[in-house]
Amino acid sequence: MAFTNDEWEAGITWDEYLAGVKSHAELWHHHWEHAEVPESIALRLADLPGPRRVLVLSEDWCGDAARSVPVMVKALATAPNVEVRILDIEHHEDVINRHLSRKAKAIPVAIVMDDQGADLGWWGPRPAPLQAILRDRIRELGSPKKEEMGTFYAPIMGWYKKDGGKTTLEEMAILLERGN
Repeated sequence: MAFTNDEWEAGITWDEYLAGVKSHAELWHHHWEHAEVPESIALRLADLPGPRRVLVLSEDWCGDAARSVPVMVKALATAPNVEVRILDIEHHEDVINRHLSRKAKAIPVAIVMDDQGADLGWWGPRPAPLQAILRDRIRELGSPKKEEMGTFYAPIMGWYKKDGGKTTLEEMAILLERGN
């Protein structure tokens, strides 16, 4: 099961979410204001095979979410047949437990359903090439200690900056194009 109607109804709009961001508010607003949607992605999203509902699992403390969710939401806002809601995992742990990444809770996650309630799949917690880089770093260096976080994640943050959300949008477009 992707998500229930109750879980969808518990989600909030992007405007409500962004207004309530407390952790890393400057980062969230920066990525929202500077997010760019390539015309090729906007055209694909405008031509989806049917209506879509996207439930994004997120928390404002998550650096990956602050870099992926704003550009994702901005792109989805260009799609006339896509509705988006944001759901915090702190109060809806059962939803994230159904969408584990390698048996671990990781966010952001974007769950996609069509208008008939068919599960079209989910994306997250990072674009696939970046997830591979992170796994390689963990294999090579081990999980970082708190005092090593900045150094450990520096190449990952550099990847996000260079990519500008393009890979996230490409992967989301593929997911949204599934089904009828």
